[in-house]
Formats: sequence, C-alpha cells, structure tokens
Amino acid sequence: MTIDGVSQSTGADRVVAIETAGEHMSVAGTDRSGGVEMGRAVVPADALVTVLSDKPAGAQTVAEGVTVEVRRNEVWLVVRGAEAAVGLDDLMDAVGSVVQ
Repeated sequence: MTIDGVSQSTGADRVVAIETAGEHMSVAGTDRSGGVEMGRAVVPADALVTVLSDKPAGAQTVAEGVTVEVRRNEVWLVVRGAEAAVGLDDLMDAVGSVVQ
C-alpha cells in the first residue's frame, strides 16, 4: 500500500510504500517528482505497530536505518536518509493492510 507524504526539510512530495516482507514489512520512501526510490528497509511489524500505538515522545529507532516520530496526528519517518511526514491514520491503515 502506498501513502502520500511530504519532506519536512525540502517540502518535496514523497510516496511511502508499505509491503509485506515475510514476517516483517518493507518500508520505502520515493520522491514523487522523479520516481526515484530514496530509501528502503525491512522493519519488524510489531516494532512499528508499538511505536504508532504507544506514541512515545521523540524519535524511536524501529530497525537499522529507520526512525519514527509520532507528532499528534502526523508521523515523521526516516528510512535510510529518506524522510517523509505522513498522516498517522494513513500509516496505521497501510501497516494494518500488510500485518496478518
């Protein structure tokens, strides 16, 4: 499932793709204008779900090269240097669509 996002540093449009990767999930950030994938990582589904549900303060590392920060109804994702702000509900829906 893909969701729309925006770079917090440049304002560029981003697309975040959440896909099944065995027992985990793959998270990728792509620049919308050029269609270039900027970062991809495999993330344990339970780690991401826990951060999204518990909403701890500050950035949380959920996998190597992946940090997540929940800011009210927005989530700031950094995947191997590719960053995007996405809606919390949109990300929860995307994660829910790949978690069995």
